[in-house]
Amino acid sequence: MSDALALLALPLAATLCLVGIHAYFGIQVLRRNVIFVDLALAQIAALGATVAFMLGHPALGATTYGYSLGFTLLASLLLAFTRQWSGRIPQEALIGVIYVVAAAAALLLIDRAPQGGEHLKQILTGSILTAGWDEIALIVPLYLAVAFVHWLLRARLLAAAELDWRWEFVFYASFGVVVTSSVALAGVLLVFSFLIIPATIGVLYAERLFQQLVIAWIAGAAASIVGLASSYAWNLPTGAAMVCAFGLSLAAAGVLYPFARGASKTQAARRMLAALRWSATLVMLVSATWLIVAPRVDQPLLDAAELAVPALRSLYLDEREAELYQDASSHAERYRRDAERLNEFEARSRFEGKPLDDHELRRISSFLKSYNEMRRGEEFVMREVRSRARTRARWIVGALAIALALLIAPGFFTKALSALHQKRSQAES
Repeated sequence: MSDALALLALPLAATLCLVGIHAYFGIQVLRRNVIFVDLALAQIAALGATVAFMLGHPALGATTYGYSLGFTLLASLLLAFTRQWSGRIPQEALIGVIYVVAAAAALLLIDRAPQGGEHLKQILTGSILTAGWDEIALIVPLYLAVAFVHWLLRARLLAAAELDWRWEFVFYASFGVVVTSSVALAGVLLVFSFLIIPATIGVLYAERLFQQLVIAWIAGAAASIVGLASSYAWNLPTGAAMVCAFGLSLAAAGVLYPFARGASKTQAARRMLAALRWSATLVMLVSATWLIVAPRVDQPLLDAAELAVPALRSLYLDEREAELYQDASSHAERYRRDAERLNEFEARSRFEGKPLDDHELRRISSFLKSYNEMRRGEEFVMREVRSRARTRARWIVGALAIALALLIAPGFFTKALSALHQKRSQAES
C-alpha cells in the first residue's frame, strides 16, 4: 500500500491541478458551444511539438514548449477572428477543420521520423504517471495566473455572446496556454476528458457557475483517483485507464440524474430496469443469431460469459475437448506470467535508477518474443478447440440463448400468460 501511495501521490497531485483548471474551461466551452475546441488546440500544440521534435529538440524541453505555444496562439487568433462567421457557419465546422488538418500535418511529419510511433503515442497518452515536483512547480503558478486573469476579467469573458474578437482572443489564448502545458503532461485524449466530462456533469446537476465548478471538481477528482488506482492495480496504461474512468463517471452521472432531479424514484427505477432488460434482450438475440450463422468467428458476449463462468463451456465441450482446452489455457497463462515478470523486472530496474545495459535488454527482448509466440500458439489451440465445439453445438446453444433473451424481455411472461388465457377463453366459449 505504501508503495502505491509513493508512486501515485505526485501523479494524483498533478491530475487534481489539471482537473481544477480544465473543469472551469470546460464549462466555458459548453457555454460557447465549441465542444471540440480543446481537441483542436491540443492537436495544434501537438503539431508544434512534432515540428520541434523533427528539428531535433527534446520532447519535454523549453524549445518544444515554445513551438507548441506559438502554434496554439496562432490558432487562437484564427478562432477569435472567425467568431463573427458563426452567424452563417457554425464555429464547430472551423474547429473540425483545424483539428483534421493539424492531425494530418503531424502524421506527415511523424512518417519521416525514425521514432515517430513513440512520439505519436506520447502525444496521445502523455506521461502523467511520471509527473514529479518539477512539472507541478511549473503548472501550478501558470494555472493560478490564468485563473486570476479570468477572475479579473470575468465580466467580459463570461459574456460570451457579446464579445468582440479581441476578448475572444484573450479567452482562446489563455486556454491555449493551459492546453499546451497540459498536453505535454497528460496527452491529447486525457486532456479532452479533463475538459469536457467533469464540466458536463457539473452543468447537468447545477445552474450556477460556482455549484457547477464544485460538482465538476468532485467528479473529476473521484474519476482521477479511480483511474490511477485501476492503472496501478491491474497494470494498465495510465492515460487510457483514466479516460475510461472519466467515461464511466459520466455514465454513472447520467444514470443517477433522474433520481437526483426529484423525479419519482419508483418510476425512474422501473424505466431504468426496463431499458436495461430491453438492451440485454437485444444484445443476447443478436449474439445468439451471430453464433448460429457464424460459429467460428469471435463471439464477444459468449466469450465474456465464459470468462465469468468457465463452467458454461461444458454446454458444448466434450471431455477430450475440455482437457485440451484446459491444458492449452494453463500453458498460455504460464507464458503470460513469465513475460510479465520480465517486464516488471525491467520496469523496476528503471524506476530504481539502475537501468539494464544493452546486452541484458536484448536478452529480455528475446525471451519476451519467445514467450509471446508460445502463448499465441496455445491461444490458437484454445480458439480452434472452442470453434469446432461451437460449430457442432451452435443450434442448441443458440436456441438456449434466444430462450433466455425472451425470458429477460420486459412483459414476456405477462403477454404469454395473457395470450394463453385468451386462447383458453376462446376454446371454452
